Amino acid sequence: MANKRVDLNKVFGGDRYTSYQLMVSLLCFCLVLLDGFDLTVIGVALPKIADFLHVKPGALGLALAAGQVGPLVGTIFLGPLGDRWGRKWVLFGCALVFGIFTLMTAFITSAPQLALYRFLGGFGLGGVVPNALTFGSEYAPASRRANGTATMLAGMPGGAFLGAMAAVWLLPSYGWRPIFLLGGGVPIIIALLVALFLPESLQFLVRQGKDKIRIRRIVSKIAPALAADPDVEFFSNDKKLPGLPVKHLFMEGRAFTTILLWICAILSTYSLWVLITWAPTLMRQTGASVLQYSLGFAGIHLGSFVTFCIIGRIMDKTSPFLVLTTGFTLGAIALATFGFTGGSSFLIIATMAFICGAFINGSQAGILSLGTVFYPVAVRATGIGWVYGLAKVGAMLAPAIGGILLLQNWSASVFCGTQALVGLVLAALMPILGIATRAAARAEKTAAAGR
Repeated sequence: MANKRVDLNKVFGGDRYTSYQLMVSLLCFCLVLLDGFDLTVIGVALPKIADFLHVKPGALGLALAAGQVGPLVGTIFLGPLGDRWGRKWVLFGCALVFGIFTLMTAFITSAPQLALYRFLGGFGLGGVVPNALTFGSEYAPASRRANGTATMLAGMPGGAFLGAMAAVWLLPSYGWRPIFLLGGGVPIIIALLVALFLPESLQFLVRQGKDKIRIRRIVSKIAPALAADPDVEFFSNDKKLPGLPVKHLFMEGRAFTTILLWICAILSTYSLWVLITWAPTLMRQTGASVLQYSLGFAGIHLGSFVTFCIIGRIMDKTSPFLVLTTGFTLGAIALATFGFTGGSSFLIIATMAFICGAFINGSQAGILSLGTVFYPVAVRATGIGWVYGLAKVGAMLAPAIGGILLLQNWSASVFCGTQALVGLVLAALMPILGIATRAAARAEKTAAAGR
């Protein structure tokens, strides 16, 4: 009979990834990559789709909005299912739904049909990203969770870059349909890989307490010495919580931090989408050539990818709130400077685009990473899901507000300088978020001791 009880935190207490943990992280990275790929392909294919449907690109605004609303709704309804039913099969089902409706987009015959498929595909995507981030952070070594989450988030700019390259290759010779055939086929393949190779969440299995052989088999690939001891029984201090998962985001001292985290997610995503949506237009407005603003746009994604890969490591080593305060401040300065560089040499444009992508997008990734550290495992997917979903509000506001401002004939320098103020507001909020997070951690410890 088992007489040694070992907390799962000890299983993940090492400083290095095992090959098994790397496999889990890679699959989660591929799932997150779908988000970036999806956002890019609809943008580059939209003019061709408009020609096919014999409508103006502006008439397809509903389809673009549906692509943003779908993940928001999916996050609310599908994100918490990972906390209730286990993450593996929720990830499989959501990736499959996203793949099927993206695939069906290749066969549309009307604008409403496009909007419907974009919404349903986005609905599936809304369950993929928060559960993939939660899953990957759970299987990461405890001391490297912020780094692991930020690295997985690098899948977003990575997917955007791959989507752009796929469009460059496919659009001129084959048209827009193959882009969606590729964009739907790849998620289906990834879903099958998830079903075949991804383990279930250990936290979920331990809470269920039914399949101890399966638990020991998974542990043997991460901490073989613990699994080899037949007297060891694994347990988790993170219990399944009653009632609606979202209510626990506001309990045990987490309410203020949750609301502040949501505000920061919306503002940081707004700042990012102002850059992504309007950077080519702003550079063109200041005299940049087609080649210059195209390469400048690519530089934004390259800078984002690089920072995503390192910001988590820096956050793990020092105060994450100090890192993000610095990041948002430098991002604001970079965006304000960016407004003056549109007609400059290619080297200056590319450098400033890279810096903007690095600090603005990288800091936004840091906000999402905070959710994997702040929330307990029992509600982590729910917490990350709401942060990710509400961040889409910022993505929806940025094109609309930016469009209104540009219609007022704002210059690129004034536009960027004004929008940079959002970054300064975020920098000011980071110390407050740090204080709130530490207070919530103390309240949670007090509540746990009471239980």
